[in-house]
Amino acid sequence: MVVSKSQMTVETSASEKLELYRLIGEGYKAMQEGRTGTIEEVRNRLGKRGQERG
Repeated sequence: MVVSKSQMTVETSASEKLELYRLIGEGYKAMQEGRTGTIEEVRNRLGKRGQERG
C-alpha cells in the first residue's frame, strides 16, 4: 500500500467501527426524516457521548 504524506493508516477496534456505523446510520435516518442540526450541536452531542464512555 502506498501512503502519501497526508495519509496515514490507522487500526481501529471493532467497537470503534460499530460506533462509526451507528453514527452514520443515525445521520442517514435524520436526513430521511428531514431533521437538521448545526455542526456545533453535533459536536456537543459527540462530546457528551465521549465523556459518558470515559
